[in-house]
Amino acid sequence: MTEPQKSRGIIGFTTTVPVELIFAAGYEPCDLNNIFVGDPQPGRFVDRAERDGFPKSMCNWIKGIYGVVMEKQVEAVITVMEGDCSNTQALAEILRYRGVRTIPFSFPYDRDREVLSREIEKLKKELGAEEGALAEVETRIAAARSRLSEIDTMTWSERNVTGGENHLWLVGASDMLGDIKKYADGADEFISRARTRESMEGIPLGYIGVPPIIEGLYDFIEGVGGHVIYNETQRQFALPCEAADIVERYLLYTYPYGIFARLEDINKEIGLRGIKGIIHYVQAFCFRAIEDVILRETIDVPILTIEGDMPKTLDSRTKMRIEAFIEMLEGGPC
Repeated sequence: MTEPQKSRGIIGFTTTVPVELIFAAGYEPCDLNNIFVGDPQPGRFVDRAERDGFPKSMCNWIKGIYGVVMEKQVEAVITVMEGDCSNTQALAEILRYRGVRTIPFSFPYDRDREVLSREIEKLKKELGAEEGALAEVETRIAAARSRLSEIDTMTWSERNVTGGENHLWLVGASDMLGDIKKYADGADEFISRARTRESMEGIPLGYIGVPPIIEGLYDFIEGVGGHVIYNETQRQFALPCEAADIVERYLLYTYPYGIFARLEDINKEIGLRGIKGIIHYVQAFCFRAIEDVILRETIDVPILTIEGDMPKTLDSRTKMRIEAFIEMLEGGPC
């Protein structure tokens, strides 16, 4: 099996999509979210969007993605119209207006296999992915995902991986940083190093919700006596469930299918990992914040809900709330 000789260009996307198709078509996949928050000065992407007329009262993730697309050279952007952000349709329209090729893709809310199969087939044809190339990519990407599953298991069973490391490895699975082999090899090296560590102490916590826009969250949690051993959405980006084919794989992926699909997975992992408390992260101006009501009534461990807005360091008020939450879980004063 060989890697593609030369990339046809970069295909960006607004949330996790069937990345196998992008690789199989000879393009380099790029999760625009990771470029946004991974930049040394991510606020400039938000500033660019606001200069171009985006309102202040809009999720900064959407503004950041727009700014990234305007600054980076991408061949096209796959915009997930159903199963992610309610603002994606407007984003797709303005990108198209600005001359950017957009490719719509949807995860059916009712998890209908036939509908998802049609969406995947449409995307495959739009990108020009061949069946033979897809089969080869699926073999390579399955091996890479097995390494990520091992990192995730080590986080809670051996307690030798930090919550932040778990977050970074799993969130990067959405595009494998554009190179499956390099990502898998890097994961192998990390696993070897992590296995030499002693087990970490700290109250076992779960993190649910979209990946955080704020910096320093995991380091602070571990600095005050917690250890995040479960990152819900990031784990889903790594497609943790075995499946017979690509359609089944993305039906088992919980994130796009609403709160009830996610709840089954969350409650299962709470029990399996012995999680004592949950940190629920919500993004300012995001419709998903409403899901906090259901989560609080259906999850049996204490929940702390925190909100982020801009890509900046953790604020002092949120630090105090996290510290008090962990003290409460330890049985100390609130």
